[in-house]
Order: sequence, then C-alpha cells, then structure tokens
Amino acid sequence: MKKVCILKRIENTKEENDYYQNAIKSFDGEPLLIDESSLDQLESCQGILITGGFHKGKLDDYLIEYAICNNLPLLGICQGMQSMALYHTNQKLEKIENHHQKEGYQHEVKLGKSNLSRILGQSKIMVNSYHYEQVKNSKEFEIVGVSRDGVIEAIENPNHRFQVGVQWHPERMLSYDEISRRLFRGFIDSL
Repeated sequence: MKKVCILKRIENTKEENDYYQNAIKSFDGEPLLIDESSLDQLESCQGILITGGFHKGKLDDYLIEYAICNNLPLLGICQGMQSMALYHTNQKLEKIENHHQKEGYQHEVKLGKSNLSRILGQSKIMVNSYHYEQVKNSKEFEIVGVSRDGVIEAIENPNHRFQVGVQWHPERMLSYDEISRRLFRGFIDSL
C-alpha cells in the first residue's frame, strides 16, 4: 500500500484530519499524519498532502520543497494550495468575503488546458468553498483554474505527473461528487 504523508496542522480538529485520512484510504492509500516531530517518516512516503488550515507555517514550505526535490506527487488543499502559490514569493494573502460557505456546490471553476483538467475530464466543475483569503498570483506553479469572479482556484506543476493545488475541499465532497473522486484517484494513481 502506498503511503501519503499528510500535514497535521495544530489548528485542525480530529474530524478535519479524518476527512483527509479517509479520502486517502478510499483509494487504497495509507495515510500518515506528520508534523515537525515526525519528519523522519517522510522517507517512507510516496506522496504528500498539504492540508487546509488557517496559517501557512514553515512546514508547508519544507514539504513543498521536499516534494519538488524528490519528484513526489503533491496535493495541496485550500491553505495547502495557497502555500504552494506563496512558495518562493513575498506575496501576502488578501481577504475575500464571498467564498466562505459550508457544504455543497457553491460556485463554478473554469479549468484551462492542464494535467488537472485531463485528470478530471472536464473544463468546468462545481466546487464547495471555505476560504476567507485568496492568492493573487503563483510563482513556482502555473494557474490552471479560476472562479467566475477571478479567484485562483487551482494551480499545478505542468512538468510533473501530479503536483496540484486546489482552493476547495474535495475531501468533503467524495460521497456525492465524481470530480472529487477523480482528483483523489489521480493523486493515488500517480504515487
């Protein structure tokens, strides 16, 4: 079974961590929560998932760097995507008012021609939305998805089989959304 290292943020609840772990398990991956005290376990992982949360920490950059340098699949979700976009920049997050709703489909994301659109099999998708902040650019990763109001919703490394960041929370949509299942299946299949 392929292991996925999942960033364990101190602000995330057990329920939130369970969503990420269960998503990995659903596609026959083995989730391994890691924090600064367990970084030695990175060597046993075939992929990295950078979770949502409230703050970008040093560990975000460390895990992104580790994935890039070791050619590992990488999936960033919400804050994880923002951390990928902020990687190697001095960019600051900007507040956003109309993207923090709870469950269910909230808005459309238009995907450009990309590895992500190929994996998902569509150029327009509906997503949930939980974020209070947004990124305005990305240096190391290409912008491949935006909402109708211009918010960056997806980024990727076009030169890697799977290094993708998404602004929404697909781990919360698996029970009703085929696109979310394709995203996690694509991630696990790339390991």
